[in-house]
Amino acid sequence: MGGNRNGGPSGAAMVEFVIVVTLLVTILFALVDFGLLLNAKLVMVAAAREGARRAAIEGGATPAVYDRIRQQLSLGRIDPAGATIDITPKTATYGTAITVRIAYGYEPMFPVLRSVMGASVPLEAATISRSEKIR
Repeated sequence: MGGNRNGGPSGAAMVEFVIVVTLLVTILFALVDFGLLLNAKLVMVAAAREGARRAAIEGGATPAVYDRIRQQLSLGRIDPAGATIDITPKTATYGTAITVRIAYGYEPMFPVLRSVMGASVPLEAATISRSEKIR
């Protein structure tokens, strides 16, 4: 029963092998994609933190702050054009809380995950800092 007439493996073993390998490859790709999603989230948190620090020094939302956030996103392989950056308030006096929010839609690479998670997974990062600019 364990083989065919020639003594080789049966067709059932081949089917089981294909099912197991397909499942393992799917899990492997899911883990890689999930790791990339977590990396994107960490990059966004670091960019928001860097932007909040720069905004605290400069006293609000200046072009240099936006440039710094975009630069940090680019270094983390996130397209800054696909990210929404919101800094409030636009100008801040000493001691005022400045909030930097970044929103980005992560697109899973693996088609099976896209069908489960959707075409885009919304990610958001926010950091609050106090203005250090004395006017």
